[in-house]
Amino acid sequence: MSDAAAVVVGAGPVGMLAALLLGRLGVDTLVLERRDLPETLRPVAQQPDATDTMSRAIGIMPPSLDLLGTAGLADAFVDAGVRVATAYVHDARRVIGRLHFDGVHPRFPFVLSVPQARTEAILLSALRGAPDVEICSGFDVRAIRHDSTGVTVESAGGDRVRASVVIACDGSRSTVARLAGIRRTRSVYAERFFMADHHDRTDLGTDAHLWFTPDGAVESFPLPGGQRRWIVQLPPGVDPRRDEPVDLERVVCRRTGFRVDRSDRVWQSAFAPERSELDRFHSGRIVFAGDAARTMSPIGGQGMNTGFGDAAMIAPIVDALLRDPGRSLVEAWEQYSAARARAGRVATRRAAAGMRVGTMTGRLRSAVRSRAIEAVLRLGAPQLARHFAMITIPSSSGAA
Repeated sequence: MSDAAAVVVGAGPVGMLAALLLGRLGVDTLVLERRDLPETLRPVAQQPDATDTMSRAIGIMPPSLDLLGTAGLADAFVDAGVRVATAYVHDARRVIGRLHFDGVHPRFPFVLSVPQARTEAILLSALRGAPDVEICSGFDVRAIRHDSTGVTVESAGGDRVRASVVIACDGSRSTVARLAGIRRTRSVYAERFFMADHHDRTDLGTDAHLWFTPDGAVESFPLPGGQRRWIVQLPPGVDPRRDEPVDLERVVCRRTGFRVDRSDRVWQSAFAPERSELDRFHSGRIVFAGDAARTMSPIGGQGMNTGFGDAAMIAPIVDALLRDPGRSLVEAWEQYSAARARAGRVATRRAAAGMRVGTMTGRLRSAVRSRAIEAVLRLGAPQLARHFAMITIPSSSGAA
């Protein structure tokens, strides 16, 4: 392990994409990751009775595929995923509308479903062979020191590395943000969800299906390898992290009519959506991206894709700063922060609005919702498809 021009803290999807894009620009980049990374990442272990506290992303939007294409990885992702071209919206009795993604993008007319474990494996494999990029796993950041020419990052074991710029992609509980003294505003939504991946024995194919019922919402998405994800809204007061395991299969059957077998469950996760944002996205020579900068409800798949947009904007800025040391660091980070805060807030509002509409309960409100959704899909489905595919998220980098 040696010093580098740029250090990326965190080898999640956003951190790895940032490192890849920096490496392709010829920036000497070091990735620091607290976990011990194997040579290749494998899918999460099949633990039917394990409950995680956070959702795992599966949706990759067309603008993100454009970004992954700049890293030479679009084809690898498309080959690894399921192309979701249509989403069906149901109420408790019938299909109330369809959303087609076939017109949202000339090359990627779909939302790609790829489990996050597979996303990380593809990115890690690319990083292993990337020029100008080194990965250091098992590096638990415990101290950061600034001066006028760079940043020194120190691990719990006393190892030190120095860089001109640090890109913090270390998640919603960012150690780097805490060490930099940046405050995070955080709020947790009242809704609770439980999801599980199953071997798929339905006839739902490669389409997404959303059920909005008086008792709560159900979402279902295809996954590679003949699996399918089911997400159920939980009744008020139920918290699977504290209470008995959720009988997701019974909830799915009651709300949708589809019978899903518990023995087909291969992975599960309970989550409580939250939103958060740092007071500022930079501190001296440190800049924040992805969940380290902000979080949003995972409903709608906006979060990871917004982080990919952060990475795409950071890489050329860092390259320009290193090539022109006289360029104003503060001005560059202010431009980044303004653009990405705006993009993130739009995505966050959309995710919150989608969750709010989908989680209404009660017969009267559900009936009104069904009529409203039916009318919107009849009159504005193409624009709504662009909305959900994140084509219309503002970004100075041209991506979500």
